Amino acid sequence: MAALQKIRNKAGLLIGVIAVALLAFIFPWNELTSFINKQRDKAFTVDGEVVSTGDYHKRVTDFENFQKIISGQTSLDENTNSQIREFVYEQMVKELMLNEQTKSLGLTVSEGELHDLIFGANISPVLRQIPVFTDPQTGQFSQAALTQFVTLVSTDAKTVPLDQQAQLENLKSVWETIQNMVKYQRLEEKYNVLLAGTIMVNDTEAKANSDASKSTSDIAYVINRYSSIPDSTVTVTDKEIEKLYNDRKNNFKTFEELRKVSYFTKQIVPSESDFAEVEKEANIAREKLAEATNPALVVADYSEVPFQDVFFSEKNLSAEEATFVKAASIGDIYGPIRDNEAFRIYKLIDRTAAPDSVKLSMIIIPEGADKLVANNRADSIINVIKQGKAFDVVANEIFPQSNGGEVGWVTEAQLSSAGKEFVDASFKTPVGEITKLNLQGQIQIIKVEQKTQPVTKYKLALVQMPVSVSDQTLITLDNELGQFVTESGNPKDFVKAAKEKGYDVVANSLISGSFPNINQINGSRQVITWAFNEKVGSVKKFDLADYKIVALIDSRIAQGFLPVSEVEEGLKAELIKDKKAEKMIADLKAKNISSLDGYAEAIGTKVDTVKFVTFNTPNIQGIGRESALNVYSELGTVNKLEAPVKGDNGVLAITVVNKADQSKDFNLESFKQTTNSQNMYRVMSQAMPALKNKMNVVDNRVKFF
Repeated sequence: MAALQKIRNKAGLLIGVIAVALLAFIFPWNELTSFINKQRDKAFTVDGEVVSTGDYHKRVTDFENFQKIISGQTSLDENTNSQIREFVYEQMVKELMLNEQTKSLGLTVSEGELHDLIFGANISPVLRQIPVFTDPQTGQFSQAALTQFVTLVSTDAKTVPLDQQAQLENLKSVWETIQNMVKYQRLEEKYNVLLAGTIMVNDTEAKANSDASKSTSDIAYVINRYSSIPDSTVTVTDKEIEKLYNDRKNNFKTFEELRKVSYFTKQIVPSESDFAEVEKEANIAREKLAEATNPALVVADYSEVPFQDVFFSEKNLSAEEATFVKAASIGDIYGPIRDNEAFRIYKLIDRTAAPDSVKLSMIIIPEGADKLVANNRADSIINVIKQGKAFDVVANEIFPQSNGGEVGWVTEAQLSSAGKEFVDASFKTPVGEITKLNLQGQIQIIKVEQKTQPVTKYKLALVQMPVSVSDQTLITLDNELGQFVTESGNPKDFVKAAKEKGYDVVANSLISGSFPNINQINGSRQVITWAFNEKVGSVKKFDLADYKIVALIDSRIAQGFLPVSEVEEGLKAELIKDKKAEKMIADLKAKNISSLDGYAEAIGTKVDTVKFVTFNTPNIQGIGRESALNVYSELGTVNKLEAPVKGDNGVLAITVVNKADQSKDFNLESFKQTTNSQNMYRVMSQAMPALKNKMNVVDNRVKFF
């Protein structure tokens, strides 16, 4: 009875547990998980529209295939892959922005227009830039090459052999990528033309701009450079920096989150014990090389460089090799020598007098299935040549693109990969004679055209033994860095402790999620991804192919505006320059100087002159960018002293000594047309960045890639 009562007292709890269990059984947890994952799966968003990681990855893969085809490569390096990821991101963002903007404006690219851009008279610039569609002879765009490609990708995959279907599908995907680029290039062009049309130049503006560029002035000036007085002569307060920051705040806007990291790298190199181990093996190799009657076998066992059974002239040897062979006797050995991360051993095998190089011509006849037929054909060709027909004429008749069968001048080393038989035939056959070889499934008809004069040549056996990083060295390095992370892996001690241990620390480095890597270190993208997905203060060791990296996340900078601490050095420098200018101007005014020579004497310098300055001159000889001279070239009065004047580089005293009107008759309509064209180019460069700001583009790729 007591047990029954106890069950009754706990009935509420039991019912609750059972209810939860039933709920867990019937609730669609898989759908909820899928919904949550979908909400998180945002590679980037444009005005609230989400691009998933899958959609982004597919476009990247398509463009990688596109790049492989146009470059002829089977794989892409890290730098190229990074550029592709950024290009695809910018392209997809542009497409989404243009879709929204052009829809409301009624701008489209019709199927007919797209067809004309591909097959019409005015081919899209996108197609003209793709190497696949160029004539290899002229380097110019080829409509025939484009048509051939389109015909190929229009083929039904079911009609081609199974082993070619995947390649064809890749080409179809590439063609879709190209058409998409053509379409949106045209759509962007229409959008930019429409925008540029809203910026019109009026007559007054056109006349003012013309006047600013047509008048040139010769100017004499004296400059007291800001660098002539120490920064310590002026004081800049934090309040002044803060005020200037607030005045310029829009200049410091950032459209993405940023991180600051401190890190150091440790290159993975062999330890001294690794060198000692290989040196021990090198000494054994030396002993065997000294005893060997066939040094090629020792080279094959110990060297990373294969044996070359050829003679080298002195000019084809390294300085070290040449010094050795000139003093050595046959059979002498030199080494092992430690150089960089390898040991080398040389043995002089032989010495001879022979031509350094020969000039060859060659006709190649494939043996095919019937070697006897091929051999008879080769003999017939040799007979024709011996009867008086020129070798180059025969070669061109057989292979029209062979340039007369000319091989050119070659050394033994250059021919070594073809084998000793080929080398001997080339160098031992007399000049003007023809010889025939059967090698590697080919019949080679060789004519020796010329030979250089005999020189002393040497045959060497080279054993080159690289020193690799051992497992023990890697373990020791990992233990060293792991201990550092344990003892000093915190914001307070990281930089100081790393410097004390002799690590080359990069402190407070500002990084963006779009950076392909850190400091051009291959494989370091993983550090950036980690920095944007972990908490401030986190420390981690990263294993790269050639480096270990230990990094600390210093701080997070939210999207919006860079904090004043990030830009205060630049602001402070500007304020220092302004205060120096005030001080210099006050000092010069107090002296009541009335001439350029007087200013030169007071400053301790000389009068300089510059000719043909206009308001628009970007760089002035002898001084660089100096807006004060630009202004007075247009507004200054001839022979009037203007001083003291604050400039970009210092305080100036200026006199315009001559003005000349260099313009021809002013054509208002022509100038307006030119200015409107310039406006269009400016709009083209600024429209997309402005839209990105307006349409709240949020890049989340660093969370996934």
